[in-house]
Amino acid sequence: MLKFSRDDEIWACLALSRTSSLGCKTWQRILEVFRSPAQALANSSHWSEMGLVTASQAGKFYSGQWESEARQEFKNIQSGLEQVLIWSDPEYPQHLRNIAGPPILLYYLGDISLVNNPCLAVVGSRNSTAYSREMTSRICRELSGAGITIVSGFAEGIDREAHRAAISGPGSTIAVLGTGIDLVYPAINKDLWGPIRDNGLILTEFPRRTRPEAHNFPYRNRIISGLSLGVLVMQAEIKSGSMLTAGYALDQDREVFALPGQVNLDSFTGCNHLIRQGAMLVRTARDILEELQPGLKNHLEREKSHESSASLSADANIPRDLGPEEKSVAEELLNRGRMHIDDISHCLEMSPSRISRILVNLEIRGTVKKEPGMYYKLIQN
Repeated sequence: MLKFSRDDEIWACLALSRTSSLGCKTWQRILEVFRSPAQALANSSHWSEMGLVTASQAGKFYSGQWESEARQEFKNIQSGLEQVLIWSDPEYPQHLRNIAGPPILLYYLGDISLVNNPCLAVVGSRNSTAYSREMTSRICRELSGAGITIVSGFAEGIDREAHRAAISGPGSTIAVLGTGIDLVYPAINKDLWGPIRDNGLILTEFPRRTRPEAHNFPYRNRIISGLSLGVLVMQAEIKSGSMLTAGYALDQDREVFALPGQVNLDSFTGCNHLIRQGAMLVRTARDILEELQPGLKNHLEREKSHESSASLSADANIPRDLGPEEKSVAEELLNRGRMHIDDISHCLEMSPSRISRILVNLEIRGTVKKEPGMYYKLIQN
């Protein structure tokens, strides 16, 4: 069996994604047959006979029209100008891989480990009210404080408020763009770009120089919901991008939450409609955390099943299926007893935000207990 390098895989992802006739659902169909993008590319001569592409699609691929653009992007990646997460990377989140038409390649700036953190999408109107912005800020700050990563679309209004509130918490935030990663759009969010890049994650499937064209944003929205355990709609009209994201969430078997609004305001007709259709009415962050609790546990179990580095512990007080970092934190608490989060961070030489996310995961698993004042202790069996 041929062995492929990561460069081979990156080139294959570019070949698939830059062929104009091949959309994300076609990539998914091809990759359901082959082990990796590089293997798929190596067997491209068989795509037609296997019924994976039409004759027209195959013709455009074989024409090589995609090569010039792909070669320039490949050069940028090799030079370090671009950072990418690709389909065959072990860090590629399983819950995103399983949606209809997942992205084959994502450009990013910041902490890529956040894509595998428990996430909640928060979306809403660009022309938001003071009420919805205040509630967004309060809920997102509390959720991030509990270790939930807030995912939104870097737009004005609700998106902006969600990112601002979440960035300082341990859960942090992911901004999913509808443009290339070289464009700060809209300009009003320029002040958020640096903090999210340095303490969160900026993510897009679009190459450099991609402008904010209207047809890009539905593609962005499927990633926002696909990364998340659920979608919270804070303010939306019936016909809006936020309702489209809620629709993606339902298709992807995610939870849908909505903030109730005044019945005489058109800008809340979408939220009120979702609640009438069975979405959970949200008043506080606690409403969401309680509803997501089973999903949080399942998320952790899924991620553990895809970690090849899980280690065993000889101590009965430490679960055997912890990852290396979780095991280090648990052992530190076992050896030292009750500890403040800053002391754990100092002892293990990890950032406070990373330690906080690990502790949230351990708390969900029932391995550690949080006490007042940001102290933690290991739960003894």
